[in-house]
Amino acid sequence: MFELVLVICLAVRPDQCAIERPLSRERYPTAVECTRNSYVHVVHWLMEHPNWNVRQWRCEQPGA
Repeated sequence: MFELVLVICLAVRPDQCAIERPLSRERYPTAVECTRNSYVHVVHWLMEHPNWNVRQWRCEQPGA
């Protein structure tokens, strides 16, 4: 199973970044499926966190 991992940065301080693993009910069986379907979750996360930007996202196995 794979989960979404975000690299987020403050909008006003783009040099201040962090890793975020948004809690999601969805786990994906393959990395390809995760990458293809997680865009909706990225947009939703951005709508809930307007002071942050998503620099990149990827899919990883939990605990990796």
